[in-house]
Amino acid sequence: MSPHNLSSKAKIVVFTDLDDTLIQTQRKLPQGASTILGATDRDNNPLSFFTHSQSLLLDMFVNNGASIIPITGRNTDALNRVEYHFQSFRSVSHGAVVLTGNNTVCQNWLNEIEPLLQEWPTHLNACNKEIEDIIKAHQLDARTRVIIDQDIPAYISVKGNEQDLAIIKHHNLLGQAFNRHENGRNHALLPPYASKKKAVEYIKKELGITVNDLVIGIGDSLSDLPFMSRCQFSMLPTQSQIAKERLYV
Repeated sequence: MSPHNLSSKAKIVVFTDLDDTLIQTQRKLPQGASTILGATDRDNNPLSFFTHSQSLLLDMFVNNGASIIPITGRNTDALNRVEYHFQSFRSVSHGAVVLTGNNTVCQNWLNEIEPLLQEWPTHLNACNKEIEDIIKAHQLDARTRVIIDQDIPAYISVKGNEQDLAIIKHHNLLGQAFNRHENGRNHALLPPYASKKKAVEYIKKELGITVNDLVIGIGDSLSDLPFMSRCQFSMLPTQSQIAKERLYV
């Protein structure tokens, strides 16, 4: 039996981060790169772009029958502004929300995280207030808010320059109970149910993925590594946070 016959009935699933992985903002585009629109902002202005190589990568997967499943820090509204039609599950808000192919919240996922939703929103609000107090006390150029997505208090978003974010991290005692996503000017404090890894594990179960299927994970941030580890193969951009901090010198 040939390898082709072995793989003829296998699923191909690609779990992928989006920003700085499949799309880039203007300032992060490689010099001379050909682009097409990748995503718009809230006012429908161009915000992010697919490079020609990123478009080719997507085409390669799709032409081989792969399901492309975004595993992104974007919330639902921001994902809907991406210029790509995702047809299967998708995970948003750093894994706190899992959506079906119809872009509605997956009820089974809600049932799984319901016990945690009894207490963690209170922790989110308390920690956000603590960060607000730190920003005011130190007159930092930063802002913080609790992101609500699909009526789920998903995570705390803290944005500012890296020096000010370091001060917040040093002082933020309540926040030590949270997991973290840190990449440049964007930090997120994540409750236990905001987990890309858990979201990928859940979607794999819903799709009936077996050891004979092909599962690929693509990401750029160190916080993507846990979900990429739940895949058989991993890919990353060479200019990513993972590559700079873990692979290359």
